[in-house]
Amino acid sequence: MTPRPPDLPDFTAPPVSEVSLGVQFNSIEQLQAPHLGSIWAEFKSKFPHIEQQPPVEQNFETFADKGGGVPVPRMQFQLLSNVPVPRVLFINDQRTELLQVQRDHFYHNWRKIGEGDQYPRFEKMIETFKDGLQRLDSVVSAEGLGTIVPNQCEVTYINHVPVPAEKSTCEVIEQLLGRWFAPPILGELGGPEDARLLLRYVIRHDDSPIGRLLVSAEPAWKLDGTYIIQLMLTARGKPRSADLAGVVDFLNLGRIHVVKSFNSLTNPEMHKLWGKE
Repeated sequence: MTPRPPDLPDFTAPPVSEVSLGVQFNSIEQLQAPHLGSIWAEFKSKFPHIEQQPPVEQNFETFADKGGGVPVPRMQFQLLSNVPVPRVLFINDQRTELLQVQRDHFYHNWRKIGEGDQYPRFEKMIETFKDGLQRLDSVVSAEGLGTIVPNQCEVTYINHVPVPAEKSTCEVIEQLLGRWFAPPILGELGGPEDARLLLRYVIRHDDSPIGRLLVSAEPAWKLDGTYIIQLMLTARGKPRSADLAGVVDFLNLGRIHVVKSFNSLTNPEMHKLWGKE
C-alpha cells in the first residue's frame, strides 16, 4: 500500500461524509447491458448488492489554446439510436462502499452512513480503485469490447458541517472559512439570508494547465433532516498518460491538492475541533 505523504495535513475526526475516486474514458460503444452481468461477477463477492441509475455525462476541464486557464465553451449534441446503457452501482453489505460502472466511467466511492462509520483513508481506497479498474479492463478485453482509454480523472471530497438552530448559514460559512469569507451588510437589508461559494483554481504541470481544483460551499439538507453546509473539493483533469499509471498519478496529485487546499481554506479554530495532527 502506498504510504501517506509525510507533509500532508491529517485530521483524526474530519467532517468528510463522502469520497469519490473516478476515471472517465473513451466510450466503449460495444458494451451493452448484458455485459454488466459479466462485470458484476468480478465484484459480487465484496459488492453483493446492485442498483441501476441513469448514466452521467462526460465532463472535461478545457483550456484556451494559449494555456491561459480560460475554459473553452462547448456545446455537445448526442443522437440516440437506442436506449442508453445504464450506470450500475455495486454496493458492499455495509452500504458504505460502492463501485460505479458505465460505458465511459468507473468510480469508487466511500460514504458515511452511520455516525460510527470511519473513512477508510485514501491509501486503502486507491488500492480498491486500482484493483477494480484492472478487473473492468480484463472483462472488456475478454469480451472483445475494445480498450479502456482514460481521458479525465477526478478526486472529490464532500464534507458536512452542521448548522446549529441559533446560527445562520452565513455565520457557519464564515466560521468554517475564516478570513476568506465575510458576508457584506447592505444597509437596512442587513446580512444575506444564506450564501453559496464557488472557487476554481488551475492545476498545472510544467507550466501547462492539466486540470482544475473546484471548491464549493453551500447550504443543504441531509436525508435525516439535518441542515448543513456542504463543503466540496474536486480535483479533475487529464492524466499525463492514458493508462492505469497515468490515472493513479493524477488521483494522487489531486488528493494532495484537495487535502492541502482544505487545510489552507478552513479556519484553524475548526482544525482543533477536527483533531488536526
